[in-house]
Amino acid sequence: MKKSETKIFVGIGVLILLIDILLMKYWVSIIEPYSSMSVGIESYRPRIFIVNILIGMITFLIKKRFSILFFVNTIICYLIFSFFWNSWIENHPYSQTNYHFKIENRNLRLDISENPNTYGIYELNQNPNDSLKIIEMGMNEKKGDSIILKWWKQGENFEMYFYKNKLIGFPENPKGIEMKKQE
Repeated sequence: MKKSETKIFVGIGVLILLIDILLMKYWVSIIEPYSSMSVGIESYRPRIFIVNILIGMITFLIKKRFSILFFVNTIICYLIFSFFWNSWIENHPYSQTNYHFKIENRNLRLDISENPNTYGIYELNQNPNDSLKIIEMGMNEKKGDSIILKWWKQGENFEMYFYKNKLIGFPENPKGIEMKKQE
């Protein structure tokens, strides 16, 4: 291999590496992994492997020397993806805030989670064998200083709003319920 060919070879290798870094970072930001999803990384890794092998095979038919870059890239992409996956989880930790409220002598609790953005409303029963009854669960989305709580039931979308420790739109009391934050 001539010196000019070596420069082109290294240049293309560096370009592939930069593209990998950008694509892997973007892909992980779309997936938004959370700590209990760590096993899920194994479902994405084969995709990375297959795409690089296919590109490497196509490149082998066109220019054999450059196909080596994609076969090596298979391992590098795997490591880059794992790095961004773990980094996302470390920088976006799981957290949950709990609020209590009462409706007609029923004790209820609202749990709002971050990473993943979910919520749950539970009834707290006095019976120790069945101390928690799920009322509803869904996703939450932060909009300004309020949180939209979304759930689906029989194909229909519903929404409630959580604003300044007040739950607005709860089916049993849609006007608004004052919440007490659990410490």
